[in-house]
Amino acid sequence: MNNQFTLSGTNIVILARNYNPSIVSKEWLYEKNIIRETVTNFVHTPPLSVVETDGISFVLDENRLQISLKSITTESIESLPKIAAGFVSCLPETPFTSVGFNYTYNIPKKNSRLKTLFALDDTKLKELFSGNFEVGLIIFFPFKTFIVRMTAPPIIGKITRITMDFNFHSNSRGADEVKKRLKLHPETLEKTEGILRGLSE
Repeated sequence: MNNQFTLSGTNIVILARNYNPSIVSKEWLYEKNIIRETVTNFVHTPPLSVVETDGISFVLDENRLQISLKSITTESIESLPKIAAGFVSCLPETPFTSVGFNYTYNIPKKNSRLKTLFALDDTKLKELFSGNFEVGLIIFFPFKTFIVRMTAPPIIGKITRITMDFNFHSNSRGADEVKKRLKLHPETLEKTEGILRGLSE
């Protein structure tokens, strides 16, 4: 990965109508070979299931599954969509509705080109606010079958890093479409990093 920016958080969200959280126990995840690591935390109630290992977290309610990486490595990033696809394959009749990929990156503030790219003439902004204003942004754009939302909130004070969030969202009907979207995970990651290279010095 480019050393000018670091991936600090990532997850996959799969929405569906009427998940059954009571199905997703640590025993079920082991039996279906979805996880292999030792479970370190487990909460199982009718409306919610939480299963965590040292490297990954599953949170499932009646409408939403979120699979998050707790430890980010090249190997864990590559395994994330495979784990999600394994889960979906075990519930082929579930009425899945959409897939989302989320990435959070940190960029050194000194390397960011946001101000020069999006406020070419900042005279008026200085008049309206002050000489010390900070620029943030929200951008939507299409990529493959996804609508992407990129956000970078303004940074105030002596914070030295900018946080940039990417959400790739795709409506997806049924297990087969969800698995097709999951195969695009590496390409969405490559797209985010191409953008970040363009926004860094």
